[in-house]
Amino acid sequence: MSEPLDFILTGGLLVSGEGVRRADVGVRGETVAAIAPDLRDYPAREVIDVTGLYLLPGAIDVHVHPVYEDDVEACSRVAAYGGITTLLHFVYARTGESLLEQVQRMLEDGQARSRLDFGLHGGLFEAPRQVPEIPRVMELGVRTFKFFLAYVKQQWYTDDYHLLWAMHLLAERGGMAMVHAENGGGIDYLEDRYWEELGGPNAAHFFSISHPPALEEEAIFRAICMAEVADCPLYVVHVTSARALRPLRQARAEGRRVFAETCVQYLTLTEEMLRTCGALAKIGPPLRTNADREALWQALADGTLSVVSSDHAPKRKAPFGDLREQPYGAPGLETLLVVTHDEGVNRGRISMVRLVQVLCENPARIFGLYPRKGTIAVGSDADIVVFDPRREVIIRAEEMHSGAGYTLYEGRPVLGWPVMSFQRGHRVLWEGVVVAEPGAGRFLPLLEQPPATPV
Repeated sequence: MSEPLDFILTGGLLVSGEGVRRADVGVRGETVAAIAPDLRDYPAREVIDVTGLYLLPGAIDVHVHPVYEDDVEACSRVAAYGGITTLLHFVYARTGESLLEQVQRMLEDGQARSRLDFGLHGGLFEAPRQVPEIPRVMELGVRTFKFFLAYVKQQWYTDDYHLLWAMHLLAERGGMAMVHAENGGGIDYLEDRYWEELGGPNAAHFFSISHPPALEEEAIFRAICMAEVADCPLYVVHVTSARALRPLRQARAEGRRVFAETCVQYLTLTEEMLRTCGALAKIGPPLRTNADREALWQALADGTLSVVSSDHAPKRKAPFGDLREQPYGAPGLETLLVVTHDEGVNRGRISMVRLVQVLCENPARIFGLYPRKGTIAVGSDADIVVFDPRREVIIRAEEMHSGAGYTLYEGRPVLGWPVMSFQRGHRVLWEGVVVAEPGAGRFLPLLEQPPATPV
């Protein structure tokens, strides 16, 4: 190797979707140039000793909402503190808005201000107006589109006619449908039935029973059937319950192109949080029972679920105001990696290898970014996180970087924390500070290659 490496990370434990091994990693330019048990004899401009630390591919959060207390720039900064190097943002076109215009606006904003590489999903609130825009939006590199099967009263709902129309458009053009899968009409009826109770002292209980797991299962089954008819790949966001796993397991057994994620909050928290934290824990779909939580971990381990995301939606709330009036959503970007590691790996639910699969490799595979992203391999982008499995941190909102001002993990101790990171060979997190500048990130067109089977 004649040309010097820009830097070598030496002494670390390299984690991939295939295993863990002692290896040095050499970077030249923006890509990984060499991996070997010992690279210290190779010429390099810098050698960084990471003995005893894990080398992880940069985590990819595929479910981010940069439109509330954290915008595109802020989300990239918050994510970088948490060991994430790639973000896939939802661009919502609300009622009366053009999907194409909203995508163009966020694309320009991201290219100007994102500190991290990013891709975009389209999100439709007014399907009759916005479905016809899908072909033009796809020309911009946005090829995944989210449809709401919930929120009928808010008029965000996509009916079966427009869902099937959209799925046919996507199937014909190499795209993928995404669904928020809850039966919106059923939930709206139940909320009306329990309206007074939802605003009273037992609001948490009635909020939970007005969003039952059976209506999540029904919507997932319906979306899978519609995708079958259109021969369209389907991605189910934020799966929350044991009931919801049944149609997903059936689809997997039948070899269908159906992919599913859960979120770290559904793996770690339960509906009891609504009683103790009030509206701070109001998210959609809602937090479930401990039995559901354990079922999700099992589904993550056995491959029914392929991805863990944050569903980062940082919103200001009155914690103990009228639950009916408070918005859905909570922050989660900065704690995605550390809490999933602590609850999963440290407690023996999944291995380090599986952690990398669900936070790095599978997101890249499903959204057409692998092997450029999601792995540390010769020729891949040098997106690397150095992770200290022995560092103990107590999570506190005052030390987090989101504009939300709170975290659902307040006071929680975790063991394991990212101590440095790189994107395409450039420093991102260094000595506890995000040093990547606004505008350093690049836009990543999704599904330039078809979704690959997750591991």
